[in-house]
Amino acid sequence: MSPRPPRISRDDVLSAARDLVDENGVDWLTMRRLGAALHADPMTAYRHFPGKAELAAALADQFWIELPLPDAPTTTDWRTYAAELMRTIRRTLAAHAGLIPIVATHPITSPAALAVADRAIGAMIERGAPLDPALGDLVNVLVMTTVASAMGEFSTPAGAESEGAGAGAAGGGSEEEAALLAALPNLGRLLAAGWASSPERQFEEGIRAILQGWSLPSSPAS
Repeated sequence: MSPRPPRISRDDVLSAARDLVDENGVDWLTMRRLGAALHADPMTAYRHFPGKAELAAALADQFWIELPLPDAPTTTDWRTYAAELMRTIRRTLAAHAGLIPIVATHPITSPAALAVADRAIGAMIERGAPLDPALGDLVNVLVMTTVASAMGEFSTPAGAESEGAGAGAAGGGSEEEAALLAALPNLGRLLAAGWASSPERQFEEGIRAILQGWSLPSSPAS
């Protein structure tokens, strides 16, 4: 008798799916290709996920579950902690650029992923963030801004052929683009004044503006 093939687990399916997305983008992910990557029948993945939509939602949740939160003891100010958390999210998305469209279009829903969000919120509150409904809106806006920044910089542009992870859309602009901008009256003036496109700087400035300018009460609610 030939040995029974090893049982393929839910985690096996998720790992293979993430590898496919990392290497080729989300459009490349099909149950047939997933079966081939697992060296199994194309129907294997269906034993754990009813379809691609459920698989994508699980990949989004896995991203948040595995997100490494900033080292809490090194940060005493809640705004500093929040900014470092957003940098961590952006770096992790850059390392898995194929996942960005999935993360961007799936809310956090699983208990395990929500537990990560809960710990991050708790770390902010412990560092002085007011216990106020506005804090929930602030964190959501920070995450949306961070994911959008990562999508613009690291994702393959819509309509382009997938070229693997990190085939980014915004790399600071080509010489031809710079020449075009310089020829325009107002953008040219900005360039002459020293401005240059920098996704990294714009991300940092956006996060800083949100954190420093957001209106929150000065003390925790009773």
